[in-house]
Amino acid sequence: MKIEEKFNQIKDELEDLKKRVSELENLTRTKEPEVLQKSDGDVQKLAKKINLSEEKIREIFDFENDTLTLVKIIGGNIKEKIQNISLLVLFGYKYGFNKTDVLSQEIRRNVAENGIPLENFATCLNELAPSLIRRKGEPKSPKTSYRLIPSGEFKAKELIKTLSTK
Repeated sequence: MKIEEKFNQIKDELEDLKKRVSELENLTRTKEPEVLQKSDGDVQKLAKKINLSEEKIREIFDFENDTLTLVKIIGGNIKEKIQNISLLVLFGYKYGFNKTDVLSQEIRRNVAENGIPLENFATCLNELAPSLIRRKGEPKSPKTSYRLIPSGEFKAKELIKTLSTK
């Protein structure tokens, strides 16, 4: 008798689960697909800071959710490109997302996405310190971050103005 009771109990539980799965399947069929809220950062603030149109800013930076990607670069050689990308990324995060400190990994990602070799990335970045940027944390640590100082901001603005005319 005990086995039969146990069997009926399991059978009831399975039927209940089957009903709940069916209800969930119906919900997913009738529900509208969710559209992710795309954040454009504060393109207006960035455009105002440099006195350029928002369209020109969007030609240089791609803002998606909480990520900035540089889409237009400038520089004569690999070292210049890495340094310019670094300054532009720091500037974009500062005025586009109100983030003064940016992880070195995020700068590295932008360099890589623009097809620039990463062999001397740290050396090129360290040459910008302390005259244009400040490093926070230990070198070669994944938690190392960088921030712009006023002279770096000035240089980044000049780079953006140059890029906006190309």
